[in-house]
Amino acid sequence: MGYELIWEPRGVLKRFFGPVTDADVTASIAQIHGDERFDSLRYIINNYLDATECSLSPASVEEMVAIEHAASIINARIRIALVAVAADFIAFADQYAGSALKTYPTRIFSSLDEARTWLDA
Repeated sequence: MGYELIWEPRGVLKRFFGPVTDADVTASIAQIHGDERFDSLRYIINNYLDATECSLSPASVEEMVAIEHAASIINARIRIALVAVAADFIAFADQYAGSALKTYPTRIFSSLDEARTWLDA
């Protein structure tokens, strides 16, 4: 597993580390959606700063967006912050944030502080 979930009072921080695969991201999404706290979430921070390699396929990114789209029926109040500086993770984040199926407000940041400032606004 190349991620950990850190639950916070209003949201969850997903910290990815090492090589990140489609399976890692999909598992993290399923774990959050299956948690009893999902209904009250207001944000999700996807932190890729400690990740070393991105092997996410464009097709799986669209699948992830579709899963989030369906989840928005249950909880439409979530905002998503993607934090990355490496080019391959920024490309993934751009595809995710720019998807036509995306329903959650989503922004890309280069630091956790910037992401938290946006989420607190």
